[in-house]
Amino acid sequence: MAVVSALSLHASAQFSIGPRAGINLSNISSNQAGIETNSKMGIHGGLSLKYTFHDQLSVQMDALYSQMGAESVLQVTSGNTLTTTTTTSYLDYAQVPLYINFELPLQPKQLIPYRVKQSFSSLHLYAGGYFGYGLGAQAETSITVDMNDGTGPQTTVGAKGDVAEGTFNEIDFGAMAGLGFSFKLDENDKSRVGLDARYLIGFGNTSNVSGVTETNSAIQASICYMYKLTNRRYIRH
Repeated sequence: MAVVSALSLHASAQFSIGPRAGINLSNISSNQAGIETNSKMGIHGGLSLKYTFHDQLSVQMDALYSQMGAESVLQVTSGNTLTTTTTTSYLDYAQVPLYINFELPLQPKQLIPYRVKQSFSSLHLYAGGYFGYGLGAQAETSITVDMNDGTGPQTTVGAKGDVAEGTFNEIDFGAMAGLGFSFKLDENDKSRVGLDARYLIGFGNTSNVSGVTETNSAIQASICYMYKLTNRRYIRH
């Protein structure tokens, strides 16, 4: 019986693949005293691969180019002079989220009786982790000095450039969770378009500076198109 069940499960498995793109609202948590961080907007894009092994469960992996980073603000007062240093970091990653996808079909027949016989959309709940490898790290700094002498604040903007060599740790990893919706594009459910949002929280320290701990986080909103490479028949046990 166990062998028959395993063969049936294997027979029902299916692969889907498609492009994914969206925006990041990223931030960086730091242990440095006096530093306040603000979120920064970026983009992400790449491919999604899904392995469906049950009518409601699948394993999904994305291969993405992802823009992370944040804006950090440090204010220092000396006498009557207030110096504000604002640094915007631009961190580019090759990011690979790997997660479980739980799919709950929405039944329009319960919402719109006698009009639609089958579900045309699904709610998805995601949970898993991600791995990231840094492709580049740049920073742009502006310094504003306000001497409170009536002359007004004076701002100096530095050029955007690579961070100092050896200060950026390219390895990043963490957990992710989110939710989304997908919509059938044909009667045979061969292709779907999806919208989702998820939260990434990093566990790895992205700084190689002694005594400094910095971790990534981001809200990602995506649109994706998934095409089923094989036909499958849902099998319930």
